[in-house]
Amino acid sequence: MCRSKKELAFFVRGSGCALFCFGEWGDLMRIISDLAHGTSHSVSFVLDESPEKALSKYGILLRKPFAPLLRLIYRTQTKYRIIVNRREPLPHDGKGTIFVLNHRQADDIVIGANAVGKSAYIVFGNPYLALETTNGLGLWAYGMILFHRDRPSMRKATYAKMKYVLQHGGCIIIYPEGYWNLDDNGEADERHDADGHRSETRLMQDINLGVIRLAKETGCRIVPTALHYDETGKKRCYVRRGHALSVNPTDDVFQRKDELVDTMQSMLYELMEKYSTYHRTDLETDKPLSEQWDELKESLRVDCDIPKIGYRLDLADEKRIGKAKVGRPVTTHKEAFAFLDVLNPSRANAFLFNKRLHG
Repeated sequence: MCRSKKELAFFVRGSGCALFCFGEWGDLMRIISDLAHGTSHSVSFVLDESPEKALSKYGILLRKPFAPLLRLIYRTQTKYRIIVNRREPLPHDGKGTIFVLNHRQADDIVIGANAVGKSAYIVFGNPYLALETTNGLGLWAYGMILFHRDRPSMRKATYAKMKYVLQHGGCIIIYPEGYWNLDDNGEADERHDADGHRSETRLMQDINLGVIRLAKETGCRIVPTALHYDETGKKRCYVRRGHALSVNPTDDVFQRKDELVDTMQSMLYELMEKYSTYHRTDLETDKPLSEQWDELKESLRVDCDIPKIGYRLDLADEKRIGKAKVGRPVTTHKEAFAFLDVLNPSRANAFLFNKRLHG
């Protein structure tokens, strides 16, 4: 995200210094050390599971006037030109807002902040990318809720932190798909059953229920926001901020989750239809699309590697630890009819072997 120490120093002067007096960032020597070593260890306190220790109501307030400046800096941290298709009006009810975005690559963070166009804390689930690079300083300056995705206790703490921000008049940006929608082959692993799809055929993965429950418990609205990347010619990202959605106390969270996914998929499809309609033959002039796709995935993955600590982003592991677990179990055909393997056939139970029941 941050490309140079000079840009990062501008970050600190432009936003960080105003927060020193409120105790969120008080060790100047650690900051200087971070700038020298390309790390963000001085903001590691944001991993504390206590909202009161990781956040402050003063920080939520003071970040708001600096957010437009930081978004301008964020624009310089991506190779994609950001084109805003439309931003629907936001509610003016004094409550925080939950901005829900689709997730494809590392650029989603800086582009997402610009797509939303409003000060908001970014929910970020990879401490390596946040603390072992200078990106964490820029994320912290804008507002960051940092956690380990594979630690259940931190998931609960993150939920509490999101509520803290919303209850103190702040907003949040969250990517509830949980992992990059790039390399899911639909196969089973130690955490998930096979789900019968390849991510290349889906505009969005399923999303975690937490974002719906959060809106239901706090009364804050959800604003779906879509990012559509176009890789042909000059790289562009088209963004749309949709209409605010309410979740009522009596609503079924599974139904509202499905509605939100459908809404975001429709937004993405409309962006694709308006801006990225191509003939396959025009795109395969040099090499097959499958080969171009594999090269693109690898280039996006490499963007997140941290050679100095030997960190390599693993897309398969991204799926393993980040894939949405929606809570409602799905009974497979094999599970539903497992009783037939141990059933002794008789005239009384013959009807159970009727193949028409296997649909």
